[in-house]
Parts: sequence; C-alpha cells; structure tokens
Amino acid sequence: MKKIKVYVLLLLVLSLLTGCWDKVEIEDRAFVMAIGIDTSNQAKNYIVTFQFPNVKQVTSAAGGGGGGGGQPNFSISEVGDTVFSASRHVSTRLDKRLFLGHTKAVILGKDVVSDRNKFLEVLDTLDRSYELSRKLRLLVADGKAQDILLKNYKFDPDIGVYIDDIFKQYNRTSIFPNIDYNKITKSLHDTNGNAIIPVISSGKDELKIAGSAIIKDYKLAGWLSDGENMGYMWLMGFVKGGDITFNMPTTDGKEVKVPFNITNTVMKRQVAEQDGKIIYKIKYDVEGEVTEYSFQKHGEMFDTNVLGTMENKANKVIEKMINDSLKRFQKDLKVDMVGVGDYIQKYKPGLWSKVGPEWKTRFPDVVVEPVVSTHIRRIGLFK
Repeated sequence: MKKIKVYVLLLLVLSLLTGCWDKVEIEDRAFVMAIGIDTSNQAKNYIVTFQFPNVKQVTSAAGGGGGGGGQPNFSISEVGDTVFSASRHVSTRLDKRLFLGHTKAVILGKDVVSDRNKFLEVLDTLDRSYELSRKLRLLVADGKAQDILLKNYKFDPDIGVYIDDIFKQYNRTSIFPNIDYNKITKSLHDTNGNAIIPVISSGKDELKIAGSAIIKDYKLAGWLSDGENMGYMWLMGFVKGGDITFNMPTTDGKEVKVPFNITNTVMKRQVAEQDGKIIYKIKYDVEGEVTEYSFQKHGEMFDTNVLGTMENKANKVIEKMINDSLKRFQKDLKVDMVGVGDYIQKYKPGLWSKVGPEWKTRFPDVVVEPVVSTHIRRIGLFK
C-alpha cells in the first residue's frame, strides 16, 4: 500500500514537469505590429496585409552584433474569403506563426468602410480576436491600406509603433482624435453605427495622420477636414493643445499672420428648453501664447488694445471651426456625434425623457451657442 502511494506521488510530480506543450520559440513567431485590410477585386473578398519586424536583426542589435540580418521588417499580403481565412492561409507562404498580441494598428482601406456589410464583417472578426488589444489604433486609409504597409519610409520602418507614437503627441495639433479601437467600437454600439475614425495617408516616403472619416450607420458618410476635425475636438472637449492662425492688421495697412499656441482649455456646458427649442450653450476659456508677430513691431505687443484685438481674432477663428463642424453634423449628416444627447441624458434626465425618443429628428434643430474667451498669457521673449 505504501509503495502504491509513492508511485502515485511520483506520477503527480512527473505531470508537473511536462513543460509548455504549446510553446512557440520567439524566432518562430511573426510579431505583427500593423495590419491592413482591403477589399479584393478577385474571387476572394479581402486582401489582408501583415507587417512584422525582422526578429533576427532586432536580437542581433540588442546583443551587440551590429544589427545585421537584412531589412528591418517584412510585409506580406494574402487574399481570403474572410479576414480570418486570409490570416491562416499566410502560413502556406510564411515559415512563422503570426502573433497578434503586440499589434499596434489596424488600417482599413477606404473600400472596406464604404461597404456596410464588409465593414461589419471586419469589425466582427476584430472583436472576436482574443489576441488583439482593445487599445490598438484603428484608422481609415484614404486609399488602399496595402499601399501604406508595403511602402518604405525614411523614418521608423515599424509602421505600427510609428503610428502609436504619433497618437501620443496628438495634442500638439488637435487635427485628429486621440481615440483607440475600444472607444470607436463603443461609439458604434452606443449610437447604432456612428463613429469618427482617424484618417491615415502616405506620401512618397512618409506617413500623415490628419482629419477623420465619418461613419454613419456602419458606412463611410464623409470626411472631416483638418479644421472641421479640430472643431469636432472643441465640441467634444478633446482640445488640450494645438495652434490656430489669424490675420492681424498692421499700421502700414498690411496684414501679418499670427500663430497662437494653445496651452490650456476649459469647457463648460449648459442646456435648457426655451419655447420648445433646445438651447445648448458651450463656454470655452482658452489660454495660450503668441509665438510670432513682426520683428519690427515688438513694442506693439505691450499695447493692451493690440492684445485685445488678437484675442478677439482668436475667438472668431475658434468659433468658426466649431460652427463649421456643427454644420456638417447637424445639416449635412443629421447625426449627433458631438455629445449633445449624451450631455442631456446625463445631466437633464427629465428633458431627455421628453426628447430622447425623437432625438434623431430633434438634433438638427438644436440651437448651439459656442462662446470663446481667449487669453494671451505670453508674448515671447525679446529685448
């Protein structure tokens, strides 16, 4: 009996020493950093492009071997009836196993978001993936996603990391929204198919993220320009920095362009119903600095009248951005993507119970009153 217990104990110990049965060596994995998805003109539905770093080069450089091993990254495309099947069929041409746990960006081609059914199929595939992070960046290409991932660029060749790093400094311009996959899909779920997605484009040897794609009812409905996108950012309270430019008259009858660098913003909102109309008031307190003016007119910057004129000019530029963006959403698209309904639902539940059921028809007639108060805190250093 004692021997039987010893044998059982040994068997249990041996079972703990079996190791990782599904272990994959690091050099046998392709750590995908960026994925591009396009529709196909062939019999298959999709073209899926994967970009991943050259692990041999990375490990050689880290070990002091000089970073040999050829090109820094690889890109490979595959066609398939579904995005999932394309990812599996890559294995017929690649001696590595795709790993999506480190993916930083997914780029959708314009043709994908232009087709409602295909966009829904792609979203479903991404949402079901247990490897993909919900914090990755989802972008729309102004053309083919494949073209962006197959190019060689003069900066960081790792496009996924490069895109993620650009988002980290979005507040330097505020011309694209700093939103990730999780926030985009939440917007799609909460509004029954409406969202704003950042746009990526490529030049000869560089990338640019600016503007947004407007998704309405799970389909591309239009684009926001840089200015309209900044207006959207103002409406959502996302502006934390950036710059605007206004024309300033000079004493000799000419004009000089003056850049105003935004350093701080505070947004306050109020909503009320007056004579059957919904009045949505937004007040902005904006602080910043004038970074250029005129070398010959430094002394004018000490004149409070000149500073007051500059502040009024800045107010009008920001208010125009907001109103131009509002026009797109209220008059052209007739969809609330700027948070008016969310604010009423949260802070005026009584009013929302009245207007909520018919909000789609009420939103285009909402009176939005933005008021901007700009304060120039610094005018630069000069003697």
